[in-house]
Amino acid sequence: MNQISFDELARLASDPGHGWSIGTFGAIGEFIRDEDEPATVQNEGDNIEIVTARGALRIRHSDSFECLAWDSLSSDGESWGHAMALCAPLTGSVDRAVVSLGTDTDAIRREDQSSRLVDMGVCNGTIKMCARTDDEALIGALEALEGQDLLSSPTVMAEVLRAQPHRVMLSPAGRIEVFQPIPPPDGKSPEGPHTHLLAKLIGKGRPHGANVPIPDGYQSILNIHPRSPWRNALGERHNFVPDTDTAFSPMLERFGLDQDRAVDAHIRTAVAEGANPEFFDWPDTRRGRTKARIVLRRLAAAGHERVGPWRVWFDRAPVETDETEQ
Repeated sequence: MNQISFDELARLASDPGHGWSIGTFGAIGEFIRDEDEPATVQNEGDNIEIVTARGALRIRHSDSFECLAWDSLSSDGESWGHAMALCAPLTGSVDRAVVSLGTDTDAIRREDQSSRLVDMGVCNGTIKMCARTDDEALIGALEALEGQDLLSSPTVMAEVLRAQPHRVMLSPAGRIEVFQPIPPPDGKSPEGPHTHLLAKLIGKGRPHGANVPIPDGYQSILNIHPRSPWRNALGERHNFVPDTDTAFSPMLERFGLDQDRAVDAHIRTAVAEGANPEFFDWPDTRRGRTKARIVLRRLAAAGHERVGPWRVWFDRAPVETDETEQ
């Protein structure tokens, strides 16, 4: 992994086509804004801040964060996605305890700085998912669980849904604040900034999913979701946009995995030379197989005439998962 400059982060943040998230496996907050959505953008000193009516993002300057870039395999049999993360060592234990943090004097908007902030104890390492509220009943319910597991209470989540607190994701790299309401259990997440709280996945105690290639001993402290060549910000499919994919290539070159670059070169050379896929030395790791399938899909999208048999042979299985993600 290599470091990314604060100026580069500022340029990424200025483009509303990129999304952002903070979280761990099963508990995550996302900041997304529309291309034409009114937003206040500030880049002063050591902070980048973006505020909309639906949420807010703050990125802190640091020289210690490492950046990782990779592409991800989609389950539709044709497309792929782009991903980046600022990473830091995974420190601390998994402590499922509710903790009152007092008033949120570090809130991005001045009007939120007197509200109460409570760590819900559902994240790992240095990440926190918090509820911010002025609702006295909710404050009382959460404080009654101080030091206990939020998910062990059968009633507190009903109070959370009633009071609709802001959700605040805290990280050494900054914070994401979500102002939009929490949907009911059978509802759909709103467009724009939103959070996910999935008890079954939280119980696994993992910093990220099995298909995220962050090295052992590290965790993401800020995820960047660059423009997709296949989907809009709502995740809806559109025709492939080669320029969007090409624009991500320098990020893969600078911040990508060495093993990804090796697999990419190996696959491209074999296809170009007309090798027989039946006798090809296919990668034996999950990440290697994922990257190889993405390379085949890139070649197919570019109209490479020799890639057809390779995709028939190798790119027909579902996206790999494991039992911890079921």
